[in-house]
Amino acid sequence: MPDPLLSVNNLAISFHVEGKMVEAVKGISFEIQPGEIVGLVGESGSGKSVGAMSSLRLVPCPPGQVESGEIIFGEKNLLGLPIDELRKVRGKDISVIFQEPMTALSPLHPVGRQLAEAVLVHEPDVSRKDAWDRAVEWLDKVGIPDPEERAKAFPFQFSGGMRQRVMIAMALILKPKLIIADEPTTALDVTLQAQIFDLILGMKADDTSILFITHDMGVIWELADRVLVMKDGEIVERGEVEPIFESPKDPYTRELLSAVPRLTDEPLKSSFDPDNDQPLIEVKSLRTWFPVKRGVFARTVDWVKAVEDVSVDVYFGECLGLVGESGSGKTTLGRSILGLEETRSGSIRFEGEEIRGRGYHGMRHMRKDLQMIFQDPFSSLNPRLTVQEILTEGLIEHGLLEGDAPDVAAHWLEEVGLPAEVINRYPHEFSGGQRQRICVARAVAMKPKFVVCDEAVSALDVTIQAQVIDLLMELREKFGLSYLFISHDLSVVKRICDRTVVMRQGKVEEAGETIELIKNPQTDYTQKLISAVPIPGDVSKRARNHD
Repeated sequence: MPDPLLSVNNLAISFHVEGKMVEAVKGISFEIQPGEIVGLVGESGSGKSVGAMSSLRLVPCPPGQVESGEIIFGEKNLLGLPIDELRKVRGKDISVIFQEPMTALSPLHPVGRQLAEAVLVHEPDVSRKDAWDRAVEWLDKVGIPDPEERAKAFPFQFSGGMRQRVMIAMALILKPKLIIADEPTTALDVTLQAQIFDLILGMKADDTSILFITHDMGVIWELADRVLVMKDGEIVERGEVEPIFESPKDPYTRELLSAVPRLTDEPLKSSFDPDNDQPLIEVKSLRTWFPVKRGVFARTVDWVKAVEDVSVDVYFGECLGLVGESGSGKTTLGRSILGLEETRSGSIRFEGEEIRGRGYHGMRHMRKDLQMIFQDPFSSLNPRLTVQEILTEGLIEHGLLEGDAPDVAAHWLEEVGLPAEVINRYPHEFSGGQRQRICVARAVAMKPKFVVCDEAVSALDVTIQAQVIDLLMELREKFGLSYLFISHDLSVVKRICDRTVVMRQGKVEEAGETIELIKNPQTDYTQKLISAVPIPGDVSKRARNHD
């Protein structure tokens, strides 16, 4: 066996939290061989991202600090490298696909410039034109439409899934020896995820190694050669993928595998009956267009028709699924319904009352009834507020706070699987999955009538995902909530959604009862979405990727 590309030996990391040291990583050791894909799985907060990011000393210090261990890359201990030498390794030899792209992309520069800059920093002999051309080429490779024009756009002008694709392009553009991929496909639809898989497997064929951090066991099954299972800062099981999937030894591994949603699962039972109810939300012929501006005077030269002549209804107590590829208009539709995007034409009625075009002040009194769980939790949480303030701010504003703020915040944290003692922490002190749980808690604490769930459980590990889904459905039954559930995960959609709408290029491609739509899709596009779903244990898919 060749020498490992990366060796992690007895790595221990602690964080200074509220006056005491908390162990996040407890003496873990593992190796990655050249051209190997190693999956690192575990619940949110298990230490998997912290352990991986320490390779490039990206653990914030303070409050985090490495207590012991070494990380050998080639013949160098990365933990002891001078910062100038470490910068030469970052990006060029080891690159990272971050879980939350908005925290890693500069909001002040076009995405093409950011990609080209990475090339120019590490390859000074490359001309600016060639660096730009390579940036456009990689945007095309990761599925960004019209890459030449989109390279000139800023991150805020992209959907969450498209921003994640930009991050993937940035990590791959220098063809590094090792890629640390932290939930790289969480925000991507299944067809694009399959395309990214092909890119990653192609780089593996060129001897690039990947440490693939994910909670998605289906992704591990399709991609990884070996898997490491982490819990509470320790590796509880390790080995080749197939034996672990077929016969896991550790109870925690068995729990993870049993919690994976599958298209073959039976849907959760619901008391929803559309025959006896009127629509809560009625959307008719809705259009939401975004201007394309150019020139010194930023004149509008074209329009992006993100939502084009869409009509949908959401009934009282219904969970309506909304699926489609990244950039299909799903999120824009959800935001438009809540008045968070300016619409061009059409009608939006809530409980029979027209709400389109009311603006901020006209919608203010309805905000308690119309909530949204955003796709990117970090950008939707105020970094200057504690968790207690985040969870109770809306309740106080609308006069809905019942009891003491700390008790109310603690209750909702426990509802989404977080301990009550974290109420005085700030968003940056949580993992991505934990931040998403806080966003869920903030929305449902208002006990609204209608919630837009924009990839609300995509960043959660499978056990917490199942817990949050059960919570959403319990609140639906208890309070009669209605959901617009935007997701790329058809297995989850089948489990909880009564009906499903498939969107493509801003229009409705297909709609119907969820079970029937998945069982008998009427369009090639819907069939493509279904066939691309990763399935743990599907030997044919794994064999195709590992031939």
